[in-house]
Amino acid sequence: MKIAFTGKGGSGKSTLAALFVGYLRSVGARVLAVDADVNVHLAPLLGVPGDAASALSRPSNAVAIRRHLLGANVLIGGADRFVATTPPGPGSNLVTLDETDPVLAGHAVALDPRAHVMHVGTYEAENIGAGCYHGHLSILENLLSHLATGDDDWVVCDMVAGTDAFANSLHAQFDAITVVVEPTPESVTVAQRYLELATAAGVGDLVTLIGNKVMDEADLSYLTAQLDRVPIAVVPMQGELRRARQAGATPELPDTSALRALHQHVKPADPVRRAAILRELHLKVAEKDWVRSKHGDVTGQLV
Repeated sequence: MKIAFTGKGGSGKSTLAALFVGYLRSVGARVLAVDADVNVHLAPLLGVPGDAASALSRPSNAVAIRRHLLGANVLIGGADRFVATTPPGPGSNLVTLDETDPVLAGHAVALDPRAHVMHVGTYEAENIGAGCYHGHLSILENLLSHLATGDDDWVVCDMVAGTDAFANSLHAQFDAITVVVEPTPESVTVAQRYLELATAAGVGDLVTLIGNKVMDEADLSYLTAQLDRVPIAVVPMQGELRRARQAGATPELPDTSALRALHQHVKPADPVRRAAILRELHLKVAEKDWVRSKHGDVTGQLV
């Protein structure tokens, strides 16, 4: 299962992603946590430093990963012809959550044999004035599209705040997109926009809402009225979580009912629909002038 956490900046999405990773580990699931936020918060919350050398988007790391994914797939035309939407095909190497998988072994930090952490990376000095974080995220899109997960496997991604996932194909890569929303007008506005875009993109049914920092029934009523739906779970305002973060400790919830509700709510997305959406997005990307100029005609990468 692949699940993304998003929402307005400061809503608590990174904290809830870390809490959910901890919950999954406690129930025996195999987990890959991916920090895809430009601010790199999830990895440190799990005790993993987000250093530049291990970032997935570091050019040498991205090339190595794409060479592995390429395998014997002749449709792609080479590791340098990967675009964000390049799909796996005949001969491609798929990534598993087994600790011996080459991608996990070479580019993830193991918390234990069944839990690993990766981070996409952030801006470095050489990117100033000449880089776009969407370009950094393309290696994550390649990784997600080439993942082969088992029944008890979970991939948990902490995404960039807001609606950036709609810039490329990330919105179509998950079984569930969890929007963390506070009972404030600003946070609600982001959640509303996310729901609108997800519906337009054909994945509206994959969006789940979690209310965070909810103090009372008035807060919950506000969220329900503004979003026209009841959040599947609510996490109350808790000073202990803030104190844990201030101390640099991994946060824990004394009551895990919200995490349990999310775990039980998420179901596998329709693979046929996902494939159709990703195919359409790849054809849309293939039409871009910059793609044709840099990579040539990539429509032949489709089976």
